[in-house]
Amino acid sequence: MKLAFWSPLSPKGTGIADYSEELLPYLKKGGADIHLFVEDYEPTNPEILESFEWHYAREYEEVAAREAFDLNLYQIGNSAFHRYALNAALRFPGVVVLHDLVLQHLFLGLSVERGDTALYLSEMKRAYGVRGAALGRQIAAALGSELLTSKFPLCERMVERSYGVLVLTRFMQRWLEERFGSIPVGKFIGRAPHHYAPPPPLPVQTPLEARRLLGLPDDAFLVAAFGLATRAKRIDRALLGFKRFLETGADARFLIVGEVQESYDLETIADTAAFGDKLVLMGRQPMDKFYLYMLACDVVVNLRFPSTGELSGTLIRTLGMGKPVLVSNTGPFVEFPEHTVARIDLGVPEVEAIARTLQLFYENPQLRAAMGRFAREHVESRYKLEDEADAYLAFLEKVAAARRDGKLVDPPPYDQADLAASVMTTIADMPLGKTFGLETVREALRDVAE
Repeated sequence: MKLAFWSPLSPKGTGIADYSEELLPYLKKGGADIHLFVEDYEPTNPEILESFEWHYAREYEEVAAREAFDLNLYQIGNSAFHRYALNAALRFPGVVVLHDLVLQHLFLGLSVERGDTALYLSEMKRAYGVRGAALGRQIAAALGSELLTSKFPLCERMVERSYGVLVLTRFMQRWLEERFGSIPVGKFIGRAPHHYAPPPPLPVQTPLEARRLLGLPDDAFLVAAFGLATRAKRIDRALLGFKRFLETGADARFLIVGEVQESYDLETIADTAAFGDKLVLMGRQPMDKFYLYMLACDVVVNLRFPSTGELSGTLIRTLGMGKPVLVSNTGPFVEFPEHTVARIDLGVPEVEAIARTLQLFYENPQLRAAMGRFAREHVESRYKLEDEADAYLAFLEKVAAARRDGKLVDPPPYDQADLAASVMTTIADMPLGKTFGLETVREALRDVAE
């Protein structure tokens, strides 16, 4: 099978670049002939450059005429790194791998951030009617919360314009099947579980050695959050719980290993200055150091709300490293067995639950070790790269065969694509369903209607 593969790659600072570069060799090993398409930069991963032909996105039509690809495969996330792939996917339909259901930031970047608010409002109206347009004005004016935008994913046109959709969690698969089951693409919605890529060879093997190499205290209890810090990852709530835990007199540190999103004023929201040396902001780290910090820490915090079905690559990595992880008890996180993660309920009890759980792990190193062991065994058995690549190739072959046999019609032209009235989403059908926070959205809709 010959594939045109669209994804950000190194040196782009996104987890999906890491994800793609880990997956690509296994797709090739499974028999796929892959050409890579990137925006206006040169990939830098030497192993990828050695193994795959790559092209600029602007060269696609010329390359496609020569290579006759069986399918285009698009890795799509909710960030500016995917703008070029979104534009291509709408022009040249293929199979989309949705890493996020909610593509609000992606569409805002293509419209409002470029001074074209009308384009964004048109898309919101098309997907959600007059109320969608009204709420779109609020979101475009930066007055909409993450919870509000999570209820209006704006993935509709992308899905309609695709031959098939792959997702990484059952949560996303169920939602898409319910939403799009009555249109042709609804027959080709599959799941390929997010892979676990074992760490590269590290210069040290034990947490103590990693701490000394990184200049971290030998005996402190280390709590860490990995990846880009955003409001949805609830770092401010985690810090409140950590602050309450510190009142017990524990010698502990909270490490944020990753950048803090520019729009997330963590310093003000969480009063970070008050933590002194108990809070350490490490910034973005190269992958080898990223793994060293994982090895060094005792407990990881990986909260998420609102959650719209996405699965964090850093969560899979930390579980695979045998670390106990605190997760929000919502969305795809409930797919993990209870003995592999520590679930934190949302709402009023959240901060206290974080503090109690940290205290429990602090006082019981045997519990930390046992949960870490269960987590590692679960990830190593259920999230193998080989299995994910096999799932990809089986799904892609199914879609390609349906096209060859005339069982899968081409999506409607971009300017004609529209959803049938029978599948228009109601507020209760949107991501999160009837879970915590729905009343907030209903109240917002009432305000707009009035």
